[in-house]
Amino acid sequence: MARGRTPPVKDTYSTHDVAKICCVTPTTVIRWIEDGLIPAFKTVGGHRRVRREDLEKVCKERGIPFNVPTGSEVGRVLVVDDEPVVLDLVGDVVRDLSGEFEVEVARDAFDAGRLVATFRPQLIFLDLMMPGVDGFEVCNRLKKDKMTKDTEVIAITGYYTEANTKRILNAGAVACLRKPLDVTEVRNRVIEAFELQDEAAKATGGDGVDKVLVVTQNADFRARIRDELGNAKPKVEVLTAQTAADALLVAQAAPPKHVILSLGVPDVESSEVIRKLAATRSKPQIIAVHDSPTDAIRTTARNAGARMCLPTAMVSESVRELLGV
Repeated sequence: MARGRTPPVKDTYSTHDVAKICCVTPTTVIRWIEDGLIPAFKTVGGHRRVRREDLEKVCKERGIPFNVPTGSEVGRVLVVDDEPVVLDLVGDVVRDLSGEFEVEVARDAFDAGRLVATFRPQLIFLDLMMPGVDGFEVCNRLKKDKMTKDTEVIAITGYYTEANTKRILNAGAVACLRKPLDVTEVRNRVIEAFELQDEAAKATGGDGVDKVLVVTQNADFRARIRDELGNAKPKVEVLTAQTAADALLVAQAAPPKHVILSLGVPDVESSEVIRKLAATRSKPQIIAVHDSPTDAIRTTARNAGARMCLPTAMVSESVRELLGV
């Protein structure tokens, strides 16, 4: 064993262990196994396992440091884009999934190059066309570098054409997503890459009905949310409030699982409302909405305890996907 390395504590590793050691996603490891690039066997329960000596050999051949997981590692996702709404949406979706994740963002070519080297992401969401960054060239460089050639790349673009899609897939990306991004598609891509079970899709609360509290004075928005959630399965109960004071009373009387909070509600500062709702006994997931959220508004909402802060129109069009119902 190479000098200075921490001795392994296990003789076999799961696909998730291998992914952390090699800085790739678990699905990449599975592809390696299926393509015969790394020997593996299956347990009685059908789980893939890689022997230590085989993994060390693969790491040596690929120039990958053999650093054994300590149990505290998290999934690493890098988002390369210059649009704040994209950075926030992908970051919020990833952090809300089961499992532990770190998310870094790069708004230009310099940050992208620096973070690829220092952050060592396992999955990259890459905008194809942004100032100073040619996404096609970035993907090509990643795939030609032995240290990053197995890093999973998902392209995102507002210039979605069949030609662009074919070009970036040929460059090594696993998918090309169309802007504006679909929350469900982003979530599903991350779940697939890291082999996660989507917590949002699981029934919670035993035999009880999950409650969604909608706090807004916008009657049209309130009605659209009710309509969207009317066909949810399992069934959800929609509660409403038009002021911050009413919202807190409703949350105490009938603890919700989710809260959709318009930042225009009167009588209490929005950040204070979010903090109080987040502290109620059900610890609800809070989605803040605003007609035109700025970076400052988003930051304030998240710092107060909101899971994410999105444009009102986006929430009303995809509330079931956002809540996973």
